[in-house]
Amino acid sequence: MSALSFLNGFAQGMDPSATRLILGDFEFLDFEVPERIQILGKQKTVIHQMIGGKRVIDVLGVEYDPIRWSGIITGSESASRVQALEQIRDTGNVVTLTLDDISFDVVVTEFAPTYEFKYRRPYHIEVAVLKRNDAPSSINSLLGSLDALINSDVGEMLGLSSTINMTDVTNAVTTVQTTVATVKDIAHATIETVQTIVRPIIAAQQIVHNAISNLESTARSITTLGGLLPGNPIAKTVNNLLSQADAVTRLPALYQLSNVLYRLDKNVRSGQTADGVKTVTQSGGNLMTLSSQIYGDQSLWTSIASANAITDPQITGIQTLVIPSNPSS
Repeated sequence: MSALSFLNGFAQGMDPSATRLILGDFEFLDFEVPERIQILGKQKTVIHQMIGGKRVIDVLGVEYDPIRWSGIITGSESASRVQALEQIRDTGNVVTLTLDDISFDVVVTEFAPTYEFKYRRPYHIEVAVLKRNDAPSSINSLLGSLDALINSDVGEMLGLSSTINMTDVTNAVTTVQTTVATVKDIAHATIETVQTIVRPIIAAQQIVHNAISNLESTARSITTLGGLLPGNPIAKTVNNLLSQADAVTRLPALYQLSNVLYRLDKNVRSGQTADGVKTVTQSGGNLMTLSSQIYGDQSLWTSIASANAITDPQITGIQTLVIPSNPSS
């Protein structure tokens, strides 16, 4: 160890072997610092099982479990230090948790001190993680994966439309593909841009739904294989057989295409919250005032309205509203 690094250790906490644990403006000292803190993070995924054993895995980002630890507050300032932590818990504000070179934005959800003696008070604390501050690349990888998921869905749609081989369906899927190709970095797209993709997706969903209804109706109208009934002409029987074969071939692909369109719509709409889901709970008021408070511009209220599928700027009752990260006037 060099003399400079040795002095840096002392400068940090007057003890080169001590762990620095800070919550907001409160620094844990001596026996208040636990022997270990487990930080459990999970990659959230949705697994789609396809025919033939193939899987498609949607990556939703890292989710952290609550962080918990225990320690013992000792000394003549035990009471005031307990009160300081209780105040952080009671205010419910977002504070920064620093563990040496690891940093999180957290909310204290539980702080439980135990009174043993005046100068000895064991405690247990739990915090909910809002985001991690020392791993900025994780956000960029999530945004990149969102575009990859959307492009993967578009590719799957094109393959299914080729199998289905219906002009209306093919045209609808091609329109969706063309629209998606014009937008780069969907995760940072504005509400208006996202809507230009959502509209053809909804139109394609309706066309696929109609195609499914028509094929199912045709299949139900033929009660036997080929509609074999006494007195039926051979030509009609052949047509019935062809219709049944057509339904058997196309219906599974149409159902799968419907699922892909639903997933694509969900992924496209998630772009507004890809770099952090933000919501606010409002009781009454209106969207103009809310927009002014959040963005500093009341004209952006339409972005909040679009993100929540509402048209009336007046807020009735108690509502939890999604706040877009990239509003547009």
